Amino acid sequence: MNKKGQTLIIFVILIPIILTMLAVVVDVGLLTNEYQKARGVVDDGIREYFESNKESAVKELLSLNEIPTENLEVNVSDLKIDVQLSYEISSLFGAIINIKSYKIEIHREGRKEESEVVITKIEK
Repeated sequence: MNKKGQTLIIFVILIPIILTMLAVVVDVGLLTNEYQKARGVVDDGIREYFESNKESAVKELLSLNEIPTENLEVNVSDLKIDVQLSYEISSLFGAIINIKSYKIEIHREGRKEESEVVITKIEK
């Protein structure tokens, strides 16, 4: 039997699958990176609030780091600050599977306990 060309057919079939998996990995990596960046900036803004007692500290830090603040909610009470942020980032390869953008949502709460700032994630 002549088996020439079988490898080529398998290769041609696997190329789109491999490229799709690579695209998903890149998009998930970008999404994770953006989420970690935004969460870190929100946490730093909460710490900055307790150091400077300035309500606009979170918004200023987000703006400096080029993170959209249109859907930012900051609620301040006695020794607690509650920050909710949501925005969308565009997808690089999501169009392959009909995803144009990803939504990032962060809800963090900070409070001062003794001389330490404690930041917690608020689950929905």
